[in-house]
Amino acid sequence: MKIKLIKALIIFLLCQGTFAQDYQSAIHKAQFLIKNHQEQTNVPGVQVALIIGDSLIWSESFGYSNLAKKTPVTDSTKFRIASVSKSVTSVALGRLMDEDKIDLDRDIRQYLPDFPAKEYVITPRDLAASTSGIRHYTDDDPLYNEVHYDDVNSSLEKFENDKLLFKPRTEYYYSSYGWVLLSATMEKAAGQSFFKIMEEIWDEMGMSNTSFDYPNKSVENLSKFYVHDKKEKRKIAPYDNRSYMYAGGGYLSTAKDLAQMGSSLINRTFLSDSITNELFTSHKLSDGTETYYGLGWETGQSRIGTPIVYHSGSMNSTRSHLLIYPEEKLTFVYLANTGDQIFFNEREAQNIAELFLEEKNKEVNNEKDTVLIGTWDLRTSSLRNRKSKGKLDLTVENGIVKGAITFKRSRKTKEFPVLLTDKKKNHYHLIAVSPMFLDLYITVTNDSLNGEWLHDFNVKGLPEKDDYWKPREITGEKR
Repeated sequence: MKIKLIKALIIFLLCQGTFAQDYQSAIHKAQFLIKNHQEQTNVPGVQVALIIGDSLIWSESFGYSNLAKKTPVTDSTKFRIASVSKSVTSVALGRLMDEDKIDLDRDIRQYLPDFPAKEYVITPRDLAASTSGIRHYTDDDPLYNEVHYDDVNSSLEKFENDKLLFKPRTEYYYSSYGWVLLSATMEKAAGQSFFKIMEEIWDEMGMSNTSFDYPNKSVENLSKFYVHDKKEKRKIAPYDNRSYMYAGGGYLSTAKDLAQMGSSLINRTFLSDSITNELFTSHKLSDGTETYYGLGWETGQSRIGTPIVYHSGSMNSTRSHLLIYPEEKLTFVYLANTGDQIFFNEREAQNIAELFLEEKNKEVNNEKDTVLIGTWDLRTSSLRNRKSKGKLDLTVENGIVKGAITFKRSRKTKEFPVLLTDKKKNHYHLIAVSPMFLDLYITVTNDSLNGEWLHDFNVKGLPEKDDYWKPREITGEKR
């Protein structure tokens, strides 16, 4: 019996290794992009995790959690996750919905009778969908909070007496304070403290490295957090008490914990199908306009035209991305211990995740593809529509086509690392790190290329409205 079990275990491990090995090219490309971006923007530490199906394909840590002590980031280093906290809170909301403990369309004052009456009725659904009219941060709010709140109800004082910005469901207006009010509503609906609600969810999901960002408690394996500094490049971020914003931006977690949560939602092992679909479905305003925001999740479209649900978080002290591709059953998480001037936005995170989708394209075989290899003289125009010349140098290293692209930016000649990510016949997709990712879509005919380049912000599947960010033509000849 023992021999059979050992054989079965060996076969299982070999299968797991083979599955992960299939994505080694995507992992190497992702490492190239993340490391070059990290170097250009002086991000002290990064943590990533990617799951396909229920298999952990990639988990890696880059840089330091403590610059002064040169303490490396590990997979158990805890990061602030900023507004990704909303998606985490939505899972607890979904559980209350599954258990019929909360009515999303009920007046919140039936749960919170002491909350000041407004001109219009506000429901939990309005709060979760960011259509309530509750305000977000303003310039009058301090950039870093120093006031401590012992419970979520006391933190309502920051906004509870403010007027609504509009009639609920008539506009979409992203509001972190709306999630604070929702957490107080959840607490009353469940009949237990919000802290206990969340901790029970994390325990049940096996998220052992996820917690509240308690300002007055010691947290094991907690990263230091950094902001930009002209002289030192990075310095320790000012003190920030997150007790006023737990549900909307006050949790600590790891990339692996969040990826596991996303995988559980994709595989429908934690919430019912109907509730998961409700969280992931774009809300509509009273006039039928799509908001591209569900209940704690943004909705959009990948480059291959399939659905994506995601959330990002941005604070001066952190940057976070949680991406879910439901049809491909892929979850990707990116966490950094600074968010100040790092230019790593939703599309950058999606570029990384979609490398693993492109890996399935059998036509990509960079080692044998020599058409692009060499030096190309380029002609294009800048974002300000000024004519510009440049150079593209590409070589093959470990089966991956990469190199550098050189062009003028702000009257200075700049060189940026570039990588071939995908190929379909004679059509190529390259990404340059500048430090925002720059997408190049080119077609090669003999020794000439033509196509376009852009900083792609199109995460909703909608046409770009701003002419400044629209694609620019690029042509070139091989030397």
